[in-house]
Amino acid sequence: MLEDLKNDPDNEHEYTHYLGGILRSTHWLIYNSAKGLFGASTDWGKYDWYTMNEYLEIHSNEWWRRDV
Repeated sequence: MLEDLKNDPDNEHEYTHYLGGILRSTHWLIYNSAKGLFGASTDWGKYDWYTMNEYLEIHSNEWWRRDV
C-alpha cells in the first residue's frame, strides 16, 4: 500500500480499513514527496503525518483495500 502511494505521489487515494466483522472505516491517504511523509485522514484534508516506519509500526498486520 505504501509503495503504491509512493508511486503516485502527491495524489490522495481512498482506502477502506477493515476493523473486524462488518466494521470498516474510510481513510484518505497521500504521500507527500517534498516532505517524504505519508498522510492519513478520516476527516477530509486534516492529515496526520508519518514516516514509513511510524506508519508500519502502527498499522502493520491490518487489512486495507484501495477503493477505485
